[in-house]
Amino acid sequence: MADKDSHFDMAPPPQPVKKLGLGVRAVLQIVFAILSLVFIYYLAFTYQTRKDLSERSDFTVSEATENLLRSSGVMDREEPIKIIAALRKSSPHYSRLRPVVEEYERLSKGKVKLEYLDPIRDKDRAFEIQNNYGDLLADKLFEDDIFIIDARKGASANSVEATEDVTSHLRYLPASSMVISRTDINNQRRIVGYQDEDLLSSMLQSAIEGKPRIMYLVEDKSDLEVTAAGSPLQVIREALQKQNVYLLPLKISQVDRIPENAEGLVIVAPEYDFEPKEIEVLESYWKRPSSAIIAYLNPTTRPVNLRAFLRKNGVTPRDDRIIRTRHGRTENQVLATFTVGAGLGVNGSLEMKSVPFEGRVGSLEVREGAEDLVANRIQAYSLIETAPDFWGETDYKKANPKYDDDSDYSGPLSIGAAVIRGNANSDNTAPNISKMIVLSTSDFLDPARLGNEQLDFVKNSTYWLLGREELMGIGPRSLQRRKLNLIKDDIKFLSNIILFFIPVGLFLVAMFVWNIRRA
Repeated sequence: MADKDSHFDMAPPPQPVKKLGLGVRAVLQIVFAILSLVFIYYLAFTYQTRKDLSERSDFTVSEATENLLRSSGVMDREEPIKIIAALRKSSPHYSRLRPVVEEYERLSKGKVKLEYLDPIRDKDRAFEIQNNYGDLLADKLFEDDIFIIDARKGASANSVEATEDVTSHLRYLPASSMVISRTDINNQRRIVGYQDEDLLSSMLQSAIEGKPRIMYLVEDKSDLEVTAAGSPLQVIREALQKQNVYLLPLKISQVDRIPENAEGLVIVAPEYDFEPKEIEVLESYWKRPSSAIIAYLNPTTRPVNLRAFLRKNGVTPRDDRIIRTRHGRTENQVLATFTVGAGLGVNGSLEMKSVPFEGRVGSLEVREGAEDLVANRIQAYSLIETAPDFWGETDYKKANPKYDDDSDYSGPLSIGAAVIRGNANSDNTAPNISKMIVLSTSDFLDPARLGNEQLDFVKNSTYWLLGREELMGIGPRSLQRRKLNLIKDDIKFLSNIILFFIPVGLFLVAMFVWNIRRA
């Protein structure tokens, strides 16, 4: 056994591990640290992003503005659009307006160039701009904070002559028009909010397109005041004007044909019916390629001829009122939802969003896919539908109405519809199709009832009618400022907390942790 063990070979002794010297390791660590810093700096300078950390994302622009900045009217330009922001650093609007307009430059990827100017500190540049845009500014550069939007291109991009081609792509926007002010209990005007993004995007679109598009309002069929403040007609006029669409009055009883420059026809709360000759004028326009009609109806009136025109195109206004009963009470505030996939994307980002419609609301019979409509190349779609617990009450004048299965209409009911005439599925014929929007109510245009969702629907449906689908989206919201009024004792108490108690508390916590670790 001993002899057998003597034949085993002994294992070689372990070799020492060769290690880099301390100096070499220190040099490598320094080299890798430098390379890491260089790589981090490279990423930071190459890939930059901004994050809105405000509580309500006050400096984040809306979807509609992003769509405008990414539209073909901006991205296909050779010369960038210039925005000159003449803002004084001492201005109360500076901290709000400058970050917002910087977002326009960032999101446009170089197609919008922002120049910031303080007219007080850089008077030489201010006088130069005053000379270049003198006819536009009218010496207002030194009187107010302003924005100049220059969307000229081609030979007129650097022209200083006030020709129509030059001025049609120039816009001037004072900062004071972006401010929402109210008079407080002390009879002093105070800033309570901003509508900066709304006006900036409106002016930008107007400068890009130049001459506005024209839509005509059939004013002789409505009792509403066209120019009265707060009138539904004034509301829709202002909404269209922000889309670079001018709404001009038209008496259909005095014309034989809708003007050739009409991009669309608007009918709001018709009180009087259309005469047969006027229906012929309406039919003639509807059969015109690329025609567009907006009809916001008044459910209290029964215009027979207009109703027949709408019924022939797949939408029939009913003689009812949409209501529901809850807890023994009758409610006429209609809760509705924008439908999905209807009308070739008319609703856009509003799909499946709920919205209340106040006032008088009737229902619409929308004959989707009806054979007689398809034969005439007419398609009707329901755009807005009520919640299932609402019904269309036909005997709406009686007190405490109850649903009658024989005479009333069960929910969900349509209150908004879109109509397309022509072949929308062909690339060759799609640009020439005619489009129509029908709503069974016009009361929602009252400023006291008009919500953001309804206003977005008005804008998006207009974009759809005019072939501007790429601009559709949720629009900007006005920024509301809230002031916290504190008495002198409250301010002193808060100052003591911020300047003394919080620092002392943090110091005591730090000493406590340090003492535990030392122990």
